Amino acid sequence: MKNQFWLGAMSLACVGGTAVAQQHFPVEATDDSMLRRRNRFSLKATFNFNIKTDFTSVTANNSGALVPGVNRTYADGFVFRDISGNAGGTTWNWGYNNNSQFTASDASLAAPNTGAPSLAFHTVGSLADGATRGSRDRMIPGLELAYEEVLGRFHITEKRRANIGILVSFGYMRLGQNDSGTLAGLVGLTTDKYLPGGVLPPLAPYSGSFATAGPLLPDVPAERSALTPVAATGSVVNKLDGSLYGFNIGPFIEFPLHDRVSLTLGGGLGVVYASTTYSFSDTIVVAPNPLAPAGLTATRSGRVSADDWLFSATAKANLYVALSEAWSWELGLAYQYAGNSRSSVQGKTSNLQLDGILSVNTGLNYAF
Repeated sequence: MKNQFWLGAMSLACVGGTAVAQQHFPVEATDDSMLRRRNRFSLKATFNFNIKTDFTSVTANNSGALVPGVNRTYADGFVFRDISGNAGGTTWNWGYNNNSQFTASDASLAAPNTGAPSLAFHTVGSLADGATRGSRDRMIPGLELAYEEVLGRFHITEKRRANIGILVSFGYMRLGQNDSGTLAGLVGLTTDKYLPGGVLPPLAPYSGSFATAGPLLPDVPAERSALTPVAATGSVVNKLDGSLYGFNIGPFIEFPLHDRVSLTLGGGLGVVYASTTYSFSDTIVVAPNPLAPAGLTATRSGRVSADDWLFSATAKANLYVALSEAWSWELGLAYQYAGNSRSSVQGKTSNLQLDGILSVNTGLNYAF
């Protein structure tokens, strides 16, 4: 009897509570058509701003320490190890570019080598050293695929409800950041002088090999000059190509603005996968001077690929306008922070900055 009494009381309370709720929040008054769409897919074009890359340069001196057995690369030649391992302190794996590098009787050599024959090799810095060059694209297009699922609703006024849910998105962007320019100024020049002894160098340009014997040259310079500033002109080209793939997940809240218009605010955390290739070319033309009487042209180039995973944080605002019961048009604004991605090769560095991306997106949204 008691059980029947309590069951009856509970049934009466539920019926009465439902009636009161319907009276306070009538069903027809809260039937926002935009908010009935629980599952949604959207495909959007994105227009991304404030993505930039800084390029810096610190040219390494590749002439090596003044010790035996070192491969030395110069702007106008090379002195490398040969197949014998530079037996006897000499190598036949060497080459030079200009006949003016050879002096039959070099009075500038220090004693006891004064007046001996010499062969001069030069290393030169870059006009881009110590400066930061940048590339900032005005806009980079991309694509975004998103899925939204409504998890719940709550009343914000007597006649309006709001949705809360979760948003998952995948994005893609193609990078192509470039920097180029002509330069003029002073660069550092270093000269290494070798003593060929009684060996007369072949006429330039000459290039020995690793395995085939030829004229021998000491593998350690007899003298190395101090770094000397000289006038030069040149050009530099930097390129960073690649792709950015983004994944983001986080909550959202949706407010109705009209029967056919709603506003969504959301945010989330995710990752950005940056797959990039950095390449450069650098040309330096040194005018004739006492250290390089015929002048000097140095050309360097390099390329490196990198794959980085970067953590990201995103804030979004989207406006939806219903086109039909299932389809709507979407316009959005997003801010994303994903840090930096760096690549380096031969003293050149690219720094892709993804620490303040602003995106405008628009596309179609399908609800089911």
